[in-house]
Amino acid sequence: MSESILDKAKTAAESFKIKTNSFNEIFGDSERTEIVSQFKEKGMDKIEEVFVSIDKFKSLFYEAGYEVSGINVSLGLPPDISISFKFLGSVDEAKRKEIETKLGENKSALIILNSLFKASDYTEKIKVGELTLKSINIKLGLIPSISVSLS
Repeated sequence: MSESILDKAKTAAESFKIKTNSFNEIFGDSERTEIVSQFKEKGMDKIEEVFVSIDKFKSLFYEAGYEVSGINVSLGLPPDISISFKFLGSVDEAKRKEIETKLGENKSALIILNSLFKASDYTEKIKVGELTLKSINIKLGLIPSISVSLS
């Protein structure tokens, strides 16, 4: 007997849930620790530094396949910043290394870029019908996170 649509949907949802549980691992322990440390110590100064980095390196993010589409700042205690990126397409490993080199020692920009790469790589592993990656939102603060939008 064939599997019902409801059973197929449940199976797909469970598979997606299992795959997305490891999505939190995109921010590696060292990256997460670095973000938390910087936001604990510097707060609003760190947000300003991130703004400067985004403005300075937005052409490199674009070259890497990501267009800055919005920035949201929460001025609470502690403050945090969310950056939205439109996904334009993947670049090969050699291009990634070249762009990382151009970022130099800017930790904030490197964390953002590496998070974008990890998020887009991860979503390529998850197949949900015909849905593809459209955008990535990175939140930097005491509780860093990444969310993706597929459509």
